[in-house]
Amino acid sequence: MKMISLKKKHLTVSYLDTEYAENLLPNWHHYNLHPRLTKSLHYNNFLSPTPIQSSAIPIALKQRDVVGVAQTGSGKTLAYGLPILHKLLSVAPLKPSSKHRPVQALVLAPTRELALQVSTHLNACLNPYKPEDDNAKGKGTDPSGKKPPPRVSAAAIVGGMSAQKQRRILNRGVDVLVATPGRLWDIIEEDETLAKELKQLKILVLDEADRMIEAGHFAELENILRLTLRESEDDQIPDDIPSISPSDVEDNKDKVARDQMQTFVFSATLSKDLQKNFKRRSKPKRSNNSKKEEKPASTLVIDLSPEGGVVSSLTEGKIQCLSADKDVYLYYFLLRYPGRSLVFLSSIDGIRRLLPLTELLNIKAFPLHSQLEQRQRLKNLDRFKSTPNSVLLATDIAARGLDIPSVDHVIHYQIPRSADVYVHRNGRTARAMRKGFSMLMCAPDERRVVRALLGTLGRGDDEIQEISIDLGMLDKLKARVQLARQIETSHHQAKKAKHERNWMRETAEAMEIELDSDFASDDDDENPTKRQRKAKEAKAAGLKAQLKQTLAQPLIAWGRSPEQTSSNCLMPLSR
Repeated sequence: MKMISLKKKHLTVSYLDTEYAENLLPNWHHYNLHPRLTKSLHYNNFLSPTPIQSSAIPIALKQRDVVGVAQTGSGKTLAYGLPILHKLLSVAPLKPSSKHRPVQALVLAPTRELALQVSTHLNACLNPYKPEDDNAKGKGTDPSGKKPPPRVSAAAIVGGMSAQKQRRILNRGVDVLVATPGRLWDIIEEDETLAKELKQLKILVLDEADRMIEAGHFAELENILRLTLRESEDDQIPDDIPSISPSDVEDNKDKVARDQMQTFVFSATLSKDLQKNFKRRSKPKRSNNSKKEEKPASTLVIDLSPEGGVVSSLTEGKIQCLSADKDVYLYYFLLRYPGRSLVFLSSIDGIRRLLPLTELLNIKAFPLHSQLEQRQRLKNLDRFKSTPNSVLLATDIAARGLDIPSVDHVIHYQIPRSADVYVHRNGRTARAMRKGFSMLMCAPDERRVVRALLGTLGRGDDEIQEISIDLGMLDKLKARVQLARQIETSHHQAKKAKHERNWMRETAEAMEIELDSDFASDDDDENPTKRQRKAKEAKAAGLKAQLKQTLAQPLIAWGRSPEQTSSNCLMPLSR
């Protein structure tokens, strides 16, 4: 079959009519998606559906509920996003009104970054062409100069961003709402209209569901789900029992079909908590009428997760070392294997300790954790994406759903707390069949945790091979790390002492308390003299100069000449 080739920059809506869909997208044609979606798929070069998409989309288009489990980077967002947008576009008017439109579909995500990413992907499907493509031809605005409302709109509501701006979006109306449970519930408590709209919701999606239903997490989720529950007629107690005609029965059937909510539950892992919750919620109610026939299950579970939680394009390795030596081994790995590396830590304090060390060692590193402002989190993500040979130091908020292109390595600096977290962390690399590498840094006291973690996945500890280490090179790097630690320790102690003195003075002033002479004398003793201060500054400057000189010395891997090796990068070895 001869394909019709159209250049992107010349591609417009009028050129890609339905009659070309079979030739342009033969693998998508039989789904009969809305023309706007097929144009978007072609524009973004999505020529074939992924396995989870080809399994879930036909079922979803039949209005059935879907539970989808597939490896990270397999296209789960479009697996539920395309059926939702197809359904809404099919009934949307060609000239939408500017009046308020109620929420018809709700997508709940566990993290802000994932919610924003899902919203971006859905809007890319709805608006496949850049704004300048339409503006150049005088399109995109009506005769009055105002931009017309979209046929179907999607927006994200997350914490850490302007709540006032997000309320304005809701007041204008949105068809597909992507949200984190916490911020959404905060708005629902103040917005009775939104609460009523959720009671009439047509589609509900739980993305990365296993994370949201964990015990102790997202208490607001249960409250939101209660709003979406439909009250069955069996649970209602009528005041009287009128006579029912056959036509009324048919009308009631149509009403039930219209009121029924479609549900999508997607995740990369099918955790035990998720299975228990799913079985509990899907258990049929007992009926007093024994003659009543049971309805067939309308929910289809699609489990395409890889065996052992490892995708075929992922290579795993481990380094066994003391906890105190993890900094040195991490530095060794980052120099030995250049590329974008995502380093996972279990605590924010660990990131705050490690970040200044990487900066002193001339490694471009960016932090990502929950105590950063949302703007800074998004800024650091963008910097990591656009900077080659950079490092993202992150807690597990980056382990779920984030699609960061070209992540070469995932490093478990601290062992994940569960097998599901391990799978999700690894899912940040080796996405969409690209190659990736995962490394476990295992201390002696963590070996038991690693064995239990791999045992949950049905694997043995010996299945992950140890990475070979050039011990001679490691000793050279250890000297660099020790110098960086001395500089950071000196700087941290001075900063901490200054902070404590200032805090005590400010607290005393706020409480109108006069500090006694003993505190003042101790403060004077702690305050260094001009000569002492100069001596400390000179020592710190000397350490920095020594580190700078050490960093300028070339590192030569075995079997390599100085000409073949740059001053701050070891030659990468094959894995």
